[in-house]
Amino acid sequence: MAKLPRSWLTDDAEDCYDEGERDIAMVEEAWAKVALFFRTGEHFGHKPRSRRTQSLLRIHERINVYKTRFKAGDTLALLQAIALCAEENLPLPTWLATAYQTALTSFLQVGGPPTLDAVFNSPTLPTNTAKAAAAARQDWVLAVALYRRAWETVQANAAITSLDGLITAVLAAGKFGVAKTKARALILMVEKNQLQHLGYDQSKSLSRFLLKRRKP
Repeated sequence: MAKLPRSWLTDDAEDCYDEGERDIAMVEEAWAKVALFFRTGEHFGHKPRSRRTQSLLRIHERINVYKTRFKAGDTLALLQAIALCAEENLPLPTWLATAYQTALTSFLQVGGPPTLDAVFNSPTLPTNTAKAAAAARQDWVLAVALYRRAWETVQANAAITSLDGLITAVLAAGKFGVAKTKARALILMVEKNQLQHLGYDQSKSLSRFLLKRRKP
């Protein structure tokens, strides 16, 4: 019987290293894990026993969501993309590295943006005032809770076939402190975000789920 590669039997990156990667690990463990990933496809994060499961292509697709947002003027997307690269223990793509350097350099130059909030900002999370930022964060927390409850409700009640009916049922069952119009906007905000990260796969959207239910 063929012997399984050692990497199939462990969740520890160091057990998978070749000689070159062990040398790199003496300088920086994270770099050794990246070298291992590109050599073998075995992917580990920063912590011990932190095997990652997403493919390089899927990670690239997720990063491109932030690239699209950045090109549309959402500079906070730079920090979100960097956070994703940090989570996956991968080097920054060229566009991200150069865009981040440009943004930070502009802040350090005389006459540049007065604060980092002016450098890294997003229409969905305004940072021009503490009050606006706090309200936007609260909206996201509420939106996620509403979206989760919406899926739970529609899956539990086969009679619901429209978004209006679903929102009415969600608000009737829980104390969310918002009216129907606000609830709709928040749910659709999360839906849009979800679709971006799913590559705009409409088949996985709440709206498409309801549409299929309405069809005879």
